[in-house]
Amino acid sequence: MVANNDPRYLRSRLEMRSAALEIARRDPTDLSVTSVCKTSGVDRMTFYRHFASLDALVADAMGDHAERAAAAWEAIADGSGEQENESTQLLTTYLDYIEENQELYRWALSEAGSIRTLHEIRSRFARAIEHELELLAPSLPTEERALRASYAAGGMLGACMHWLSSSPRTPTSELATRLIALSRLS
Repeated sequence: MVANNDPRYLRSRLEMRSAALEIARRDPTDLSVTSVCKTSGVDRMTFYRHFASLDALVADAMGDHAERAAAAWEAIADGSGEQENESTQLLTTYLDYIEENQELYRWALSEAGSIRTLHEIRSRFARAIEHELELLAPSLPTEERALRASYAAGGMLGACMHWLSSSPRTPTSELATRLIALSRLS
């Protein structure tokens, strides 16, 4: 798909993402194409120009935030393995966002949710992890790096899903520290 940089196109897309998050914060079961259109002020035709389905919008909104977190993680990776504090802070910030939007994440990552969303988040995490592995262990064959990155990203996503369903919930900074410790190469 070719990126559309028309300001109106981008504004509509952002308004629909914001509407979906706003609705989901109240009650994710109220999410529908109709409610997103009403809240965002965008008509159905415009909605379907951007997204094939409500599932695609949710995956896009959640994937966008995962993408920004993954890009920030890639930006600090330097191959030294010494950026643990920065990585922990970035992961804490991402987990804070998940906690802020916990109703949407609980719904989207549950059995009733979206396989597309799961794939979006996992693949974006895997790409960032693979980038770091390439810097930390350049002698690993490409397929081995991809396998390890997919495994780690799936584990991270699974841990987030478990965390969202836990009560009482571990504080985000503690969870981030634990996940970073689990992800070490050694």
